[in-house]
Parts: sequence; structure tokens; C-alpha cells
Amino acid sequence: MSPPRILVVSGSSRLESHVHEVVRIAAETAAEAGASVEILRLHDLELPLMRNGDDAQQALPAVQAARASATAADGFILVTPEYHGSMSGCLKNWFDFLYDELAGKFAGVLAVTGGGSGDMSITAVKTSFNWCHGFTLPYHAAARASDFAADGSLGNPGVRDRVRRVAFDVVRYTPVIRATFDAARALGRGVESGVAGTH
Repeated sequence: MSPPRILVVSGSSRLESHVHEVVRIAAETAAEAGASVEILRLHDLELPLMRNGDDAQQALPAVQAARASATAADGFILVTPEYHGSMSGCLKNWFDFLYDELAGKFAGVLAVTGGGSGDMSITAVKTSFNWCHGFTLPYHAAARASDFAADGSLGNPGVRDRVRRVAFDVVRYTPVIRATFDAARALGRGVESGVAGTH
């Protein structure tokens, strides 16, 4: 069986964000767990603000790249800074371009906060993924600004441990969820296929 393809999405619009350290740890751990890993840095992609129904926008290279990488992925690790009690605007904008690309897939969620618990941003990300008919890991992790050392590394061993556990679990459960959803979808459009039959 081929290794699961995991897309790690960096939901920060800033180059100097602590998000990138969490992304690095999650990506390295997912690779250690046996996954094929790709990192999507939204600050590099520069997606335009989604305009629903704009066919010209749908053809833009950045939009096509976002959709192609999500389509190719079996599972996701989604990392967001917490802005005003929610996910970053660029991560929400990424979600707005996607739907079928996320359905039946699995995701773990990580957050970086100024000093809060990260619960609100984590819940927002999970809700958006679930509304695209994807499945999310009930376990998650959040790193506060105080958890990082002066050199930008994640110095809190407990938080690092949680980040790594999320990555290992995403790699572990992604193939199970993906295979089960695909088998249900193969049943056709009837109710016996459940939500998979709507895609």
C-alpha cells in the first residue's frame, strides 16, 4: 500500500510567524510516521479573496494550485494562528475555494495563539472542515507565544509532544477514513452510501 499523502497547510500570512515552526514539526513527524508530505504555505500562494461564481478567478494559477494540492491529498494537518477568536483570514479563504476536494478526508488541527487556549480557532477550523464533509481528529494542540524560545523554536516539551501526537494520528487514521469513504461512495447515490453518496 502506498503511503498516505498528507498536506500540511500553513495558515499564516506572515513570514515570521510561529506557525511555521509548528508546521515544520508536524511535517517532519508525519514523514517520520511514513507519510508522503507536502507543505502548502498560504503566505506564498497568495490566493485572491474568493468571489463566488467568478469563472475567471477559478482559472487563476493560485486557485488551481490550491485545488490540485487538496485533491491530491488523502489527509491534512491544518495549522492556524488565532485571530480574534477564530482562524486566520487566509485559511478561511482557502476553505472557501474547496468542498469536494475535502470530502471524505481526514484532518488534524493545530493552532498558535498569543496567550489563549486556541480552542476557538481550533473549533472554527474543525467546523469548516466538517462542513465540507471531512472528518477531524478529536485531539488537537495549541502553542502559546510563551511556549517558544527566543530563537523561535518550540521549547515547551508538552506542547511539542501534542503536536507530534496529532501528526502521528493523522497518518494513522487517514487511510482508514479515506478507504471507508471511497467504499461507501462506490455503492452509488442511494441512502445506503451515506454522505459519501452525495459526492
